[in-house]
Amino acid sequence: MPLTPAQRELLSRCFLFEGLPPEGFGEVTGGLSAEVYPAGEVIYSPRRFRRAMGVVLEGRLAVLKGEELLLKTLGPGQCFGAAAIFCPAEDYVTTVQAREPSAVVFLPDQWLVELFGAYPQTSVAYIAFLSQRIRFLNRKIDSFTAPSARETLYRHLLAAEVDGRVEVAGGYSQLARGLNMGRASLYRALDALEEEGVIRREGRVVFLAGGG
Repeated sequence: MPLTPAQRELLSRCFLFEGLPPEGFGEVTGGLSAEVYPAGEVIYSPRRFRRAMGVVLEGRLAVLKGEELLLKTLGPGQCFGAAAIFCPAEDYVTTVQAREPSAVVFLPDQWLVELFGAYPQTSVAYIAFLSQRIRFLNRKIDSFTAPSARETLYRHLLAAEVDGRVEVAGGYSQLARGLNMGRASLYRALDALEEEGVIRREGRVVFLAGGG
């Protein structure tokens, strides 16, 4: 469906369009449309995806590793799918699922090529975004080689936090399985981090110090 004025305004704040004049934004986005998804629908999976970057316009999406481990939650203005663009791989690295009714606009690879040609500054913004993703992935790699359950948990929370909070959607037992540790080890790690003032827990939500 065509983008609403509110959706277009949100899209204009995407990192790709920083520094783009209003007339340029209107020109390049005039033919874009939104796709809607009901809660629970899988948008990307390792075997079903498209060569496009998606920008969330409404709702919330869960980014999962496998079917259990929640990596992060995406809200309006955030994007996914960069790993599927300009890459010959036949599979995608995660599963992206609508957690509630959601709307997404997709920016296909060829559309991006034309955007970069018309407005070179957008290609620099895209490279900067990819650089941030590399840092994120390096932090995830560090979590797999962490020397203790506490450090493994803390690095996972740092990588998964959104606005200073991590929602443990599947519960702590599922989180323990995803981090390859026992429930007792996970709870000891949670207690240690909470005693240190690094985190605080409210049910299935973990808040990181300084994050709100």
